[in-house]
Amino acid sequence: MKKIPLFAGMLALVASCVSPKSDNGTMSNERLTYFFYDHHNSMRIYNAEKYNVRILEDGRVHVVIDEGCPQEKEFYLNDSTILDDLLGFVKTYKMDKYKEDYEPRMQIHDGDSWRLSYKYDSGRSKSSSGYMAWPDNYNDMRHALGEYFRTWRQREDGALRMDYFRFTGQNAHGLDIEYILERGENETIVTVRNTEKGVKKTFKVGSEVLDEFQQRANMAQLKNKSYDYIPPAEDDATRCTYFVRYNTGDSISGNTGYKQYPGNKESTILEFFNRLIEGEGK
Repeated sequence: MKKIPLFAGMLALVASCVSPKSDNGTMSNERLTYFFYDHHNSMRIYNAEKYNVRILEDGRVHVVIDEGCPQEKEFYLNDSTILDDLLGFVKTYKMDKYKEDYEPRMQIHDGDSWRLSYKYDSGRSKSSSGYMAWPDNYNDMRHALGEYFRTWRQREDGALRMDYFRFTGQNAHGLDIEYILERGENETIVTVRNTEKGVKKTFKVGSEVLDEFQQRANMAQLKNKSYDYIPPAEDDATRCTYFVRYNTGDSISGNTGYKQYPGNKESTILEFFNRLIEGEGK
């Protein structure tokens, strides 16, 4: 039997334990667990190029497309095919070789900025960003990602649909409101209680109303969190709470002081319900 020198044998063993790298910098057996891309122009109100994909602790994949825009689309998926597809983009456009930061040669105002980040199941991660500067193949990559996620925007299977929404508000001056939207078989059931307007009623509107409201909620960027806000004694701020349940059984809830956020998210909600009340019965 031919003897293999001890040192050479150790080298062979180490080599067999190291995952080979592909020519684009990725390890051949790595898989993505997270992918984020955002391209934004400072002159636009809504950013329509924002993709966020991640694996949750329960094994599902959470996908949010164009978060905060009226056309926002959200999915919970039971397999990670979309992340495998995105790994293909990483390899095709050699994103692992992108620089961490790109800057223009001269100062430019009101331009385009972008961010890209992703993480592998090995724990390795990559981030890259720029303002009015990008890699040579950036525009091709951006276009390809846009075309890929356009097909996801058109999908309905697995898309998150709001089935129930409840909003309450109270203050020290006797204001007590409760607004509820609930999806019926072919309609939206509206429940309204507002002491300020002297209104207490339940009525039905079209099934599309809850879908329209979901767009408003997307723009308001309701988040599953609590804001601990204690107004001063002279402040008449209203304490608001909300609860949302989706067709998947997932839910979010939160509370905040009225008019706490920039953009006044609660007034967006109240305006929608006021319009429903005024139009009821017409």
